[in-house]
Amino acid sequence: MSKIGTLDLNVIIFQIGKQNFAFSLDNVKEIIKVPSITPVPLAKSHVAGLINLRGEVIPVLNLREKYKIESYLKSEDARIIIIEKNGFKLGVLVDKVLNISSIEQAQMNECKITTLEEVKAVIKQKEGDKLITFIDSDKIVEESLALSVFQKINIESTTSKVDESEQKLSKQERYILVQIDDQNYALNIANIQEIIRFSDYSTVPSENDDILGIINLRNEIIPIINIQKLLKADNKKIDDETKIVIANNSGVKFGFVVDRILSVISANEEEIKPLPTVANFENIFSGTIKSDDKMYIILNIEKLFEKVSNAIYEEMKNQGEEALEMVKTGDEKQVVLFELNNQKFAIDIQKVKEINRIPNIIKVPNEKRYLRGIANLRGDVIAIVDLCSLLYGEETQLNDSSRVIIVEQRRERFGILAKKVLSVSKISAENVVEVQQTLEDEQVQEKLSNLDIKYIKAVIKQNDDLIIQIDPDIILEE
Repeated sequence: MSKIGTLDLNVIIFQIGKQNFAFSLDNVKEIIKVPSITPVPLAKSHVAGLINLRGEVIPVLNLREKYKIESYLKSEDARIIIIEKNGFKLGVLVDKVLNISSIEQAQMNECKITTLEEVKAVIKQKEGDKLITFIDSDKIVEESLALSVFQKINIESTTSKVDESEQKLSKQERYILVQIDDQNYALNIANIQEIIRFSDYSTVPSENDDILGIINLRNEIIPIINIQKLLKADNKKIDDETKIVIANNSGVKFGFVVDRILSVISANEEEIKPLPTVANFENIFSGTIKSDDKMYIILNIEKLFEKVSNAIYEEMKNQGEEALEMVKTGDEKQVVLFELNNQKFAIDIQKVKEINRIPNIIKVPNEKRYLRGIANLRGDVIAIVDLCSLLYGEETQLNDSSRVIIVEQRRERFGILAKKVLSVSKISAENVVEVQQTLEDEQVQEKLSNLDIKYIKAVIKQNDDLIIQIDPDIILEE
């Protein structure tokens, strides 16, 4: 079963000079192109000036100057991130917005090499990636409140001229802009629970292809809907930018895969243009919105849920209790099925911690051929075992479908290479045959003839298939 780690927060990652920084997404109001900035006389050097954003005057900070990186050079990629705290808005000038991502606790390392209070942590995403400095935007706002006395004069002088129709602009909604199959969409942030890195979902037996599978998100079963089918979109190749959006509709959570997170914007009712009825495919769109001269179609989460709710409820009805047992209790009759050397294998679900894409494996000098190497799993160095080499004497040929199954035994973790993970299945006890009992079955004997049975726990009979259940305890002893 794929398992997602505890997520601390969703962040927006941006670049200044050659360095990467991040803010919590919670305080981000929107991201805009750099407009005309009016300098403020006698202000601190890192105050870039003031901007007029739809009738509202907002101070802008230049973090390049504040952190002495280098002087600000305007480019097409430059943006201003608007953050808001307790009604006070502040713009932060950055060179480029890179991504919106979810950060796990294991990726956060306390930063002790600076006296700046707002610099809270250093984030390490993957081996080889740049380190990201996490900035507490609350502290940035608190520090900037010294500007608010001066700012108040400007705001009052501006808002006194704003008529009733302009005041409606303050009633804004935030939207996350995403891409699915090269098409741009907008999601109301009020309906989004969180955004997580893509992690393999577990397929479940179902006649309805509206549901791709399920994931275990902090011990909660979340169905993953087939939004690509609904939008008649193609499935893109999974890469580092692929994300799973977790939506919440009246307390019911579901997820869907998007190819890329683009940005965050704010918009009011007047800026949302209706979509022609003939173009509102499946009646799941709320209208359109423009950002950076591009049009985004607003996906209505409530309407989307209505389209797939029957499939979600049916899936949870049929699979929910069993899936919860599968994930939470580790029922011995639940197994992860995977493939090696054209043979199906199984591991007891309670032994499996998570299933990941193949990490960067570092070879180490070792006389044991089946030890493929070691890998860095969120700061933990784990051994990667090639079961195919152990059982058949030849290495697993890895491809895009290959995965590493992380197993934990006696508080020690190691990975088992799988050419392909097939599914999570419920196995009836009557179909599980202990190794000792297989000696009388000619069909089973033929399957096991070339294998060392000391690594085998049992043989599972499923329809016409014979599935070999391995024993991670024995592998760990090796």
